[in-house]
Amino acid sequence: IPDYRGPSGVWTMAAKGLAAKCEIRMDQAVPTTAHMALASMLADSDNPLQHIVSTNLDGLHRLSGVPRTSISELHGNCYLERCRACGVEYDRPFDTTAAGCRADHKTGRRCEAEGCDGELVDSIVNFGEALPEDQYATAHAASAAGDVALVLGTSMRVSPACDLPQLIFESGGALVIV
Repeated sequence: IPDYRGPSGVWTMAAKGLAAKCEIRMDQAVPTTAHMALASMLADSDNPLQHIVSTNLDGLHRLSGVPRTSISELHGNCYLERCRACGVEYDRPFDTTAAGCRADHKTGRRCEAEGCDGELVDSIVNFGEALPEDQYATAHAASAAGDVALVLGTSMRVSPACDLPQLIFESGGALVIV
């Protein structure tokens, strides 16, 4: 899965008039050892890891076993769709954006909740859209309460996500960037 700002990232290549190479489809991706380690740490009651803040939309943290309550997915999750009418969320075993990035977010499916039949939309945050308020509020609260920010695999260039580790550092906590 290509990153966005790396040497061969989506935005880097787009600036050159080229498309980023994607060697696999999103639904072919599997969690890495790092994803599995974080999920294992969350499951261990003696481990200090309390919350994960992610800007990845690949859903790999959740696929590794990270519970929904232990992660803030600031840019959405390609396996999650919501009903516009009633707000019910559906975790899917398939990429809900397989038809491509759509400005209207429509997935072509309808809500299955009794009496609803509302339009389902993906949960992805497209460029220029606001972050989901609930996800950002949870990420902010977890960051403000943290003692250590372990930052993995990010360019730290996208605000407001890149500002969250600073909350921990400013309150006297440690900031570890890998």
